[in-house]
Amino acid sequence: MSQRIYSNTEIQEKIAAAIKKLSDADVDKFCKKSHSKTVFDISTPLFLKVPEHFTETEKANALKDEKGVIRWTWDFEFNRNGYFYAMNTQWYARNDDYVQRWLQSVE
Repeated sequence: MSQRIYSNTEIQEKIAAAIKKLSDADVDKFCKKSHSKTVFDISTPLFLKVPEHFTETEKANALKDEKGVIRWTWDFEFNRNGYFYAMNTQWYARNDDYVQRWLQSVE
């Protein structure tokens, strides 16, 4: 088994810090599966976007994909323009190089 560059938590922490530097339009691109796949090689969008008026129950239910599997977390949630964003939790060794390149590109 190969050594990982980052743990899943480290990925989420680093992305949460880097996101502050991005425009709203760039953040919204990561709500799309295709853009997230291209940049990070993940199979679901990096961010899940829900309106601010969602209740805690609605926010919890939104974390599940169409199969009922939780794919995002509110642990690194942020708020922009009336929406809350949850972050993807599905990170594997194959994603580490993609994450590292992206982090370098936004520094």
